[in-house]
Amino acid sequence: MRAAALNVLKASLRLGAGLALALGLTACFASEEELVGYWGADRPMAAGVYAHTPTHPDGVEWDRPTWTGAITLSQRRYVSDIANFPHQNARFHELFEDVFIVQSPREDGVGYGLAFVYEDGRVLSYHQPSCSDVADAVLETAGVERDAEGYCPIHDLDQLETVMRGLYEAAEGQLRVDGVYRRVEG
Repeated sequence: MRAAALNVLKASLRLGAGLALALGLTACFASEEELVGYWGADRPMAAGVYAHTPTHPDGVEWDRPTWTGAITLSQRRYVSDIANFPHQNARFHELFEDVFIVQSPREDGVGYGLAFVYEDGRVLSYHQPSCSDVADAVLETAGVERDAEGYCPIHDLDQLETVMRGLYEAAEGQLRVDGVYRRVEG
């Protein structure tokens, strides 16, 4: 009985840490209002059942998914009826072929990251950029200034595209992967 309780506790901690990572890091690039609207939203993934696996900071995936469930599209947003979907109501906006800006609504505003689509949308990895990791020249080109807390407020879609493109190009496309979605059914 103790072993079963310990396994449940470990699974809960993994899930909590994964959700905190997936949701918390989107705060670095943020806006008060959504910048990707209905007509500007792209649909790189088909509806289906996906498994979400976070990665460690060293890039190694966790040993098992922290969330699995059906993902559908509603109003060009990715949604799930399964509890704790890490990117509920996310919208995607194509930056280049198979590279997308991800917009994730949150309680305190809207966060942004990058997603990379593989295998015709069956696999998607994402990167939650930290404003502190972005070169000053990239921020300056986009007209973005870090605030006192180290966040980068974004004011319009052009500014968001410029900073995300600059981030991607400065890293020569070699960005840390923070998590992966894999289609497992459908």
